[in-house]
Amino acid sequence: MDYLDILLERLSCAIGIGYAGDVSKVIEGILNEEKVPVSVEKDGSVTAHLEGNGTGAVMLACHADEIGFIVSRIDDAGRIYFSEIGGADVRILPGQEVTVLGRKRYTGYVAVKPPHLVGKEEREVVPRSENLFIDIGLAPATVKRNVHLGDYICFAGRYGKMPDDLRTGKSLDNRASVACGLAVLRELVKAVPGPDVYFVATSQEEYTGLGARIHAFRLPVDYAIVVDVTHGEHPDLKEHDYFPLNKGPAIVRGATVPVRLFGLLLDTAKSLEIPYQIQPVPSGTATDADDIAFAREGIPTCVVNIPLRYMHTPVEIVSLKDIEYAVQLIVQVIKRVSLSDVR
Repeated sequence: MDYLDILLERLSCAIGIGYAGDVSKVIEGILNEEKVPVSVEKDGSVTAHLEGNGTGAVMLACHADEIGFIVSRIDDAGRIYFSEIGGADVRILPGQEVTVLGRKRYTGYVAVKPPHLVGKEEREVVPRSENLFIDIGLAPATVKRNVHLGDYICFAGRYGKMPDDLRTGKSLDNRASVACGLAVLRELVKAVPGPDVYFVATSQEEYTGLGARIHAFRLPVDYAIVVDVTHGEHPDLKEHDYFPLNKGPAIVRGATVPVRLFGLLLDTAKSLEIPYQIQPVPSGTATDADDIAFAREGIPTCVVNIPLRYMHTPVEIVSLKDIEYAVQLIVQVIKRVSLSDVR
């Protein structure tokens, strides 16, 4: 799991919001190291193609973007006001360290009024995001010269190692899955050619679904495997609403996932004794699968989710073991699948 650990740290520390950041270049560099043909597309997605033996084609999709913020206003004192992109939680923002992607990267802090100056009623109310601002410690003229409306902002979370193969950091939703997809490619490069594999680190899943829509329409694939994350355990959640870490990936079963593909994932996990959990999803999966499955005339699509604690925060937590289990499962499914399994 050392390779996964290094991979996950590189990916978590990268930035990818909208068309900004370096995550595409980081993924491209990793694939170049593995000598896998790779391309950074116009929409910011990263694609790679492993040629197969003519027995069909699979799309392996893992979104590479992260949640964040956009500069909406800069006042005369140089305070940077912002709006959320992709479901950031205003409850955790006061006091957070962030990175502002202006002419260069600026470290800033989401300002919060000291408790001495807060009345009782204000103390009990979650602040509105439009009332929060970021201080980057520069003179107002310098701020306005180097930071502009529409610039992006991301959390400055740091990658950390915890006991029992747990890892924490920002954007593990969904860099944990990108790490999984890259590790799958690394294994398949060594294997006897099977189906064509089109790996896509998709752009903008958190707010537009752009990458999944474009490349599901463009690529000549017969079926798709989407890797994403799902909610780990939390004391306020009911048992069926979370999936414990270190118990294996969650295989999605629901209206969007064909029975044959779900069965193939399940049978493979059982036969190889790969730990797994089952995640029932009655409607949409809230992943790229919802865009891929309905592309063109329809693409049979399944979902493998990696359990993750504290989603959409700078201290998300995943288990390297769960990522490794997901890698094993997906590699074996791709090796075993035939076109009759998906039609």
